[in-house]
Amino acid sequence: MTLEFNKLVTQVTQMGLMLEQLRLVDVGEKLELAYHIFQQLDDINRVRERIEWVRQSDVSGYRGAAPFPIVDSAEAINFVYNPPDYAPPQATIIAADGSQIYPDEQAAVHYYLINIGLFIYHHGAQQTPEQVTFPELRYHPAHVHDTYGSLIRNSVIDDRRTVMEMQALGKIGWEMQRKGRAYDPLICLYDNRLLYLPGNPTNTSETYLKDYWAAMTHIQDSGAILAGYIDSASSRRFMQLLFLMSLADEDEVKLRQRELPIAGELEGLRDHQFFNWILDIGQRSAIMVQNSPQNYLFKQHGENYEIAYFYLKVAHGKIVRVDIPVWVGRSPEAVQMLHKLLLSQCLMQGRNPYPYALTRADEIAVVTARDKTHLEKLVHNELWKKGINPHTLSAKTWGKSLARSEKRNFEL
Repeated sequence: MTLEFNKLVTQVTQMGLMLEQLRLVDVGEKLELAYHIFQQLDDINRVRERIEWVRQSDVSGYRGAAPFPIVDSAEAINFVYNPPDYAPPQATIIAADGSQIYPDEQAAVHYYLINIGLFIYHHGAQQTPEQVTFPELRYHPAHVHDTYGSLIRNSVIDDRRTVMEMQALGKIGWEMQRKGRAYDPLICLYDNRLLYLPGNPTNTSETYLKDYWAAMTHIQDSGAILAGYIDSASSRRFMQLLFLMSLADEDEVKLRQRELPIAGELEGLRDHQFFNWILDIGQRSAIMVQNSPQNYLFKQHGENYEIAYFYLKVAHGKIVRVDIPVWVGRSPEAVQMLHKLLLSQCLMQGRNPYPYALTRADEIAVVTARDKTHLEKLVHNELWKKGINPHTLSAKTWGKSLARSEKRNFEL
């Protein structure tokens, strides 16, 4: 006789209700504990002292939040910041996003495409928004194969796209400032975290990182405010800080260091849950940095390159994280203008609390399945023009013959 599932439906539903109640009770208790610790973080020097403890060689595993590194610009960790009353009458917001077509092992020709889309919005001005795209097709064997002759990984293309997005922001931002086409302030908005680390550990990773930093410098030199917008803020960096601050002394920190990654008694509680509980719509958290080797690498490149961030409540139950370089964080005026303009952007789409400029940048950058099919037809048509049957051509053979040819091949 088979199991009669119709008799279990009600029981399964009751089980779900019970688990939901248990989870709500558990989260509620942890929120109360987190808030109790939060209220006691008045002394920023005490917070800095604890951070120094976990940076010692005999303590490891702490990747949580830390106060803003510039002492004169540091904000109180346990303070909530209201939306600024002042809004710049005019501003220019340049939003960037990217998309790609990865190389296909079975294709007649190995190539990949990266398309960068920029949307330029003139806040407070009766001026039509602008859009710019930078499509780049790469097909030379040296660009689509690694040193062993294998097709490059998708992560390599992701790295190249990330660098190109930042370079495009710097290029357009600088040109607009130089030609007097940008209203002040100029915001360069990036659709991801700013704390970039190449995803493919190869000998080219260092080059990608240097190019990324160079693009950040270009943006800084243009006078723009750079920000990374993270829509899904699900980390527990601040919970790790609260757990650290709950420990009595340095000895207890060393004793319980294995619990630092999971935030001890606050395990399972995420930053967005906590800040959704304590922030009203429009409010933000203090500006912090992440204590991590990755961020230390940025700081070693230059004090202004360390990445800071704050949490922002843009709607009911919607907490986002906003990344900013230290050079932005040390300017209260820049932070206030960014805070106000982000809220304004999120209000433009009604029920979708997401920056309007980033939404449009995504629409411009996206490469659809139809686009991919059309590009394949263009490639095949070009091969037919050269007397090559794309249905019988082996990409591997074509790559070898091209590499051995004395003729030079150029990109589009």
